[in-house]
Amino acid sequence: MESDCRMAGCNVSMKHIEALPKLPLADDLYRLLTFRKRRATQSLILTILLWYVLQIGTLYFGWTVKQWQWLFTTASFPALSPGLVFAIISHGLPPNVAHILGNIAFLWLFAGESEQHMSGIEVLWFFVAAALVAVTVSSSVTGQSTLGASGGALAFVGFYGAHLSLAHREGLKLDTNDYGPVQYEALRAYWQGAVLLFPLGFGMYLLGQSVGFFPTGNADVIGHLVGLALGAGYAVGRKCVR
Repeated sequence: MESDCRMAGCNVSMKHIEALPKLPLADDLYRLLTFRKRRATQSLILTILLWYVLQIGTLYFGWTVKQWQWLFTTASFPALSPGLVFAIISHGLPPNVAHILGNIAFLWLFAGESEQHMSGIEVLWFFVAAALVAVTVSSSVTGQSTLGASGGALAFVGFYGAHLSLAHREGLKLDTNDYGPVQYEALRAYWQGAVLLFPLGFGMYLLGQSVGFFPTGNADVIGHLVGLALGAGYAVGRKCVR
């Protein structure tokens, strides 16, 4: 009898827990952190992180800079080498941790959101194609060895902003007049507005870098701009085809 009561109490408690209202913002954060419906993005991020670990590890095996560049960068461009392929998931020597984390953050946010409008296979080949184009164009134009992971990550930034404005603009809710500043609907509107404006703002920043307003390497600027433009162009092409 006592065990039955305990079971009944458990059932009542479970029903009360299930009846509790779910917080949309918490659910969104949990969805992002656990890569729910973002398996291709998760695989891409893990691959890049493991590759960075491998890159750093080679330095402790006594590799020379020439050997490192031949495998990981496009130092031998236009001659073919493994670096032309592996450069799309590689980084500079020594690896810049802030830049690496920036690439991962762009992929986590923008590739993950783009995956809601792409198939998993499309996410992977889109990154590879955009990064290869970015690294090839920047290497050929500047004559410098360059890396393309950033170009591939920024392609998703350009794609997602352009895709929302082209294919989902009627569903965007950017007006916050009816909501409090911290209500879920208002926070969602702030996020959508930031997603639409960020590619434009970042593109202007890159153009400022290209004319010398902000110091950076010329190869980096071209690779980043190419990635951003490819993403936006792909969104426009998808819209026209469909």
